[in-house]
Amino acid sequence: MDYSKNKKYFKPVKFASGIVCGVIALFFFVGFALGCAEGQFPIIALIFAAAALAAALDCFQIWGYPTDADIDAAVTSQLSDLKQRALNKLGLDEDEVKEVAPIVIHGYVYQNSLIKLGKDMECRSNKYQAIMFLFSSNEVHCYTYDFSLTDNSQRESTDVYFYKDIVSVSTQTESTDYSVGKNKSIKVDCEYFKLTTSGGTSISCTVRNPDETQRSINGMRALIKSKKMA
Repeated sequence: MDYSKNKKYFKPVKFASGIVCGVIALFFFVGFALGCAEGQFPIIALIFAAAALAAALDCFQIWGYPTDADIDAAVTSQLSDLKQRALNKLGLDEDEVKEVAPIVIHGYVYQNSLIKLGKDMECRSNKYQAIMFLFSSNEVHCYTYDFSLTDNSQRESTDVYFYKDIVSVSTQTESTDYSVGKNKSIKVDCEYFKLTTSGGTSISCTVRNPDETQRSINGMRALIKSKKMA
């Protein structure tokens, strides 16, 4: 993953800096022209030169900036081996967790993160979390993978729950304001998934694609209910 490139996505482009440099360049060229033979250096040429410099500086700022699709591709790539990661970390063979197909809940982490509203109106952050649930005959095995898009930091954790100990599988929509710069904030609307046990423990994650994920969540609820009734 190209962390330095991804950092640019979350860095605001300051076009004003190019304009200021252009104005400074304009005064410089005007001074140079006045020092030359009178009337032999057209002022209009100076204006165009300054404008060209300002445009060049702004273009230099945005050169190599990742697009929304680039960030999405980086996330997809990082999650490509999620199942194998989960099996290795949990110490399981695939044959042990074939009760139903694995379910993955995943989404951006907005708390204490860099956030940007994409051109597609989706809020993205530099932190991401994915939880894979694998189902054996008596237990739900959970693998959580947290990673950053802007530095080489990753974290893995595992949990195992007996079906009989699971109290609820729920989703909740929240709207929260997050700071995105000095005196600036952005409202993020997102859905959260939460699994709670009778012991008071829980595991939660944002849901990036609620419509696509809801069917899997409903399937998990149905499986847990049938196991508890067995």
